[in-house]
Amino acid sequence: MLIKLREKINKDDFWKNLFSNSFWAFLGDSFASLITLAVTIILIRLIGDSNYGILVLGQSYMQVMDVLLNIQCWKSVIQFGQKAIINKKIEDLYAYIRLGCILDISTAIIGGVISLGIVDLIGYLFNWSNDLIICASIFSLTIFTHFSGTPTAILRILNKFNLVAIQKIVSSLIKIISLLVIFIFYSQISLVSAVIVYCVTDMIGNVLLIVFAIYAFNKKYELKKLFKLKLPDDKKEFINFTIWGTLSETVDIPVNYFDVFIVSYLGTNLVAVFKVFKQVVSILTKLTTPIYQAIMPQFSELTAKGLKRRGYEIVLKIRNVILVIMVPFSIVVGLTSVLWLNFIYGPLYADYWYVLLIYLLIQTLSLSYTTIHPYFISLGNAKQSAIYVLIANVIYMILAFILINKFGMISLVISYAMQSLIVISLKINYIKRKGVRNE
Repeated sequence: MLIKLREKINKDDFWKNLFSNSFWAFLGDSFASLITLAVTIILIRLIGDSNYGILVLGQSYMQVMDVLLNIQCWKSVIQFGQKAIINKKIEDLYAYIRLGCILDISTAIIGGVISLGIVDLIGYLFNWSNDLIICASIFSLTIFTHFSGTPTAILRILNKFNLVAIQKIVSSLIKIISLLVIFIFYSQISLVSAVIVYCVTDMIGNVLLIVFAIYAFNKKYELKKLFKLKLPDDKKEFINFTIWGTLSETVDIPVNYFDVFIVSYLGTNLVAVFKVFKQVVSILTKLTTPIYQAIMPQFSELTAKGLKRRGYEIVLKIRNVILVIMVPFSIVVGLTSVLWLNFIYGPLYADYWYVLLIYLLIQTLSLSYTTIHPYFISLGNAKQSAIYVLIANVIYMILAFILINKFGMISLVISYAMQSLIVISLKINYIKRKGVRNE
């Protein structure tokens, strides 16, 4: 049976490329995730729950500012670049990459400057401690190197997911080795030292990704043409798609980053607890994110060929497989968490095992539709996606703030369930109304 399945996959370029690229993306994400969990365990033991909570809040400030101010063009480069490749208009591909690089670099500089410039004001307004302001300031420096969106798109278009995996593995190894070296030589790790290590490894990882993209692109095309050709004729459409794609991520800030700030009302020690839970739940994400990353260029290719309906059929097939695999996994991990949370992190974490169980199950249901999002974007619906995510996140914020003082940490999980349900339902309904979905 497995042999027949393998033969069937090898005969279909779509599934063949998806499996190959997903494998490399999974390898990189999984290894990096394991290292991140190890780093978390080490830091909680060395700097304590509260200090780790401060680190998480400082990092979250940087991430929020990065999403707000730094445009990432990778979706646009894939969407427009893949169409150029299908139509054999390679000069258009050069033009899209050049425009993407210009937007990425300029907004990274702007984002870094503004993030550093207003951190003291934000700290004053929200009554942050001096340690948190310092951590947020240091983390903000990494935004200056966050112009790797277009390089990421280049590697994905060229099916060089192995290089992306290597980049993630190398940067995560540098992080944990650096922390261990500091501890060995100084017998302790300060909060600021940990933040600096995070930032430096983040910068190294971004630069490494750019180097890999230049190497891969230059092997297939002439790199010097990027500096000679003019911008694309449809640059307005490219920029418009980029802006709406960025807005879709911007309005998703509450569910992705504000949760730790909301939990901080309960104490910085519970910020550490919730962050650990997010990292455990992210194990599920690591199983589906590779598919999300690998399938975006392929959905764009299907759309360029006019095969929209086949794309939706693939969304449903992947949904069913994810549910079969992940539901049992989530139940086992959630039910046994009362034991291993206490052993690895301590009794404070084990006290909230039921939150982790519910979080895992809700995330499983949400991730079963992980491919509907790149599919929806590949249809050219960046604007609709941003609007739907905005609606869902407004509801998320209202629910979270109303419920947090009454129900504690579980309120974040309930709010996330509503946000995810709204986004998925709206997108499915839109696809149905447009006649793409099979009846």
